[in-house]
Amino acid sequence: MQVPHGVRFFTIMKTLVLGLGNTILGDDGVGICTVREMRRVWPGDPDVELVEASLGGMVLLDLIAGYDRLIIIDAIMTTDDRPAGFVYDLTLDDLGEIIVPYASHALDLKTTVELGKRLGYKMPATAAIHAIKIEENTIFREELTPPVAAVVPVLARRIIAELALPA
Repeated sequence: MQVPHGVRFFTIMKTLVLGLGNTILGDDGVGICTVREMRRVWPGDPDVELVEASLGGMVLLDLIAGYDRLIIIDAIMTTDDRPAGFVYDLTLDDLGEIIVPYASHALDLKTTVELGKRLGYKMPATAAIHAIKIEENTIFREELTPPVAAVVPVLARRIIAELALPA
């Protein structure tokens, strides 16, 4: 088949924006809150799916398989001097080495993606991780602390802008 001059073929890139966390553990739910904010302010895109999940490990494999691009939003606890609400922009390579888990629910994200590839699943070619620093994740409450809540609308709009860019 000959392609007429000026005609370009392109494939649609399917993107998953995955907000992780537990909304009854306060700031741990920041990933889910960010996805909810995106739904509130953005009309959406048929090639982008916004998903909330309160799980990890091997269960994530079923959620992320089949997408070309993955954007994860989650809480992170660190020992550095950055304040709560600071957003770390990470990739899978920033997550360290693949681990050998003691149980399937103990798989980390990088190991889950690698396992999916080895099993022959179509896994995302790119993965961006927006990790929001939190101070604690053990107190039962449904609201975010003020510094973490303040980053939610800012990060939601930033991710929406990033979705318009090529991966």
